[in-house]
Amino acid sequence: MIEKGEIVMRKIKFLRIVSILSLALTLVLTGCNASQANSEQDGPELKDYEASVFDRELTEGKMAVYYMSSGLNISTWYNSTSGGDLMLLIMPDGTTALLDCGHQGEGAHVVNRLKALGIDKLDYFIVSHPHTDHIGGYSIVMRHMDVGHVYMPPVEVMERADNVGLRFIADIEEMGIPYTHLASGDTFEIAKDVTVKVYNPEIGFDADKKINLNESSLLMKFVYKESSFLMNGDISNNTIKENGYDTEIQLVNKWGDELQADVSKIGHHGNADAMSTSEWRAAVDAKIYVTMSTFPRDLAEHMKNVNAGAVSLNTALDGDLVIYTDGDGTYDIQVSKDRTIDGYELLETKDGFMHVE
Repeated sequence: MIEKGEIVMRKIKFLRIVSILSLALTLVLTGCNASQANSEQDGPELKDYEASVFDRELTEGKMAVYYMSSGLNISTWYNSTSGGDLMLLIMPDGTTALLDCGHQGEGAHVVNRLKALGIDKLDYFIVSHPHTDHIGGYSIVMRHMDVGHVYMPPVEVMERADNVGLRFIADIEEMGIPYTHLASGDTFEIAKDVTVKVYNPEIGFDADKKINLNESSLLMKFVYKESSFLMNGDISNNTIKENGYDTEIQLVNKWGDELQADVSKIGHHGNADAMSTSEWRAAVDAKIYVTMSTFPRDLAEHMKNVNAGAVSLNTALDGDLVIYTDGDGTYDIQVSKDRTIDGYELLETKDGFMHVE
């Protein structure tokens, strides 16, 4: 039998719960109204053009390079700061090449992106260097995608990362996938009318003479007729720290104007302590630069490229994006979102599209 005092206590508890729920609902509604008001006052509504980026009809018969967001879905302490590299090249004849595949644990994300483009087989998989933010997702990708051939850095670079590089080689050997170690000066045709030249630096060493994997990344230029794309992994020009590197300067001294490319990826995710030198920027002289990162790292690098008359793209600002061309030296760009971060000028796009002469 319930006592009168117990009934009173239950009523008090019930009223407290009702009061708390009412307060919570008020706060939610107030927050929503405030957010809506701020959205109306602070700028344009965020748009999503992702469907256009992954529309294969957009790039049919063209040379297309997809620069895709990486590091956003990784449950690690460095989630918010560490973007990986994840690029897909689709050649005019339909040949496909995946260049790096993001972080470990990101394989499903990569596969979903490939499936969105109607891809279930990769003709090539290219490793820039054996760091987990570049090839961490390979095991899942290769479980779901047939891979025809693998290109990777010199064997001593892969061996340096024994827990990543050697395991990678062992796994692809077990799967029976043929592979090639690329060396400086190598040139090959990856598809009809598309050639690749390798401009590998001398293998970078730390102060204790251990190979520095970033500075030993593959540096490759993909050329289709009059159009060109430069891919440089995590090569940079870090001379700030005590044991810095002048990799870019060495490459400029060795290769000079051969490094020129219309589209160039920014080295090492745009880190502020690895900003490109004026010598490198003058040699590459790109029309379009792309930074692969989960957040815009260094405004100075971005503005130097903009002030030089180039278009400066960033997966943190622009989301997944594709750059495609007929091979005539002009380029079309489709991004998946509008920029909403102060300090970075808005791209002049129409529904996320822009053309670059």
